[in-house]
Amino acid sequence: MELTLDQALNNGIEAHKAGKVQEADRYYTSILIAEPKHPDANHNMGVLAVGIGKIQQALPFFKKALETNPGIDQFWLSYINALIKLNLVADAKAVLDEAKSKGVKGDGFADVYNNMGNALKDQGKLDKAIEFYNKALSLKPDYAQAYYNMGIALQKQRKLEEAIEAYN
Repeated sequence: MELTLDQALNNGIEAHKAGKVQEADRYYTSILIAEPKHPDANHNMGVLAVGIGKIQQALPFFKKALETNPGIDQFWLSYINALIKLNLVADAKAVLDEAKSKGVKGDGFADVYNNMGNALKDQGKLDKAIEFYNKALSLKPDYAQAYYNMGIALQKQRKLEEAIEAYN
């Protein structure tokens, strides 16, 4: 029985959700053989790769998904978060700026800003990290994790009053 691309995509997503990585991979691969620029199949292949720790291999899939359909927030978020996981903070920032210039926004970007802050904090760039935590909080004012992370960065700067305020 021949599946349509949509049916293959749905089957791949179901397998993916069920943790059947190899089955999902087969569905997504079959879609990409038929339609190499298929944005959802490319994105989902990237997500699969990240899920098994092959973050570097995920990047071309995320890029292709974005080239084909830049209007999907999740494509941007997945790509930026993969770059952050690879500690490519400057690249992640450039892609984030590109997303913003294309008018992409959404709650998920609070997580991206928080993740960027964490990467910068780990590099010892505390002022920059705090800047990103503040951006996360401007999108999601009740984001406890961003306040907590900002508290750690402020504590490292010996700004204890501000750190306590962030923790509270």
